[in-house]
Amino acid sequence: MTGILIVTHGEMANGLMDSLSLIMGEQEACQTLGLKHGDDIGEFNEKIQAGICQLDTGDGVLVLVDLFSASPYNQAALSFNQLKDHRYRLVSGVNLPMLIEAFNQRMIGSDLETMYQSAMTAGKDGIKEFLEEMAKLEKNAKA
Repeated sequence: MTGILIVTHGEMANGLMDSLSLIMGEQEACQTLGLKHGDDIGEFNEKIQAGICQLDTGDGVLVLVDLFSASPYNQAALSFNQLKDHRYRLVSGVNLPMLIEAFNQRMIGSDLETMYQSAMTAGKDGIKEFLEEMAKLEKNAKA
């Protein structure tokens, strides 16, 4: 089973998992990490590496972070050199649609490559604006 590690600033990762469990139930083979004020960045890096090692049971790990090129992302990216025996994909911009899709893909047995690609698509497609969506519906209803 592909592991899923969510790494964010503050409590965002825990909040996302709380919402996911409300929608999909409790999940296994997943962990959350949050970088908090005063945390030692070296220790945070070690926690990321430990999480990846624990979650990788042979199918790899999908690492989802909040911001591209921010501390959680950078520390996960820096870990690639130390974790050459582990396969993982690192995706930024984690949101709830992305997370739901990742767990859905895992549930149907998708591999790591399919999971990260589908999760990225769902994350992007989950961003919508109400009036634009209503205009699309009206246009389709007239057609």
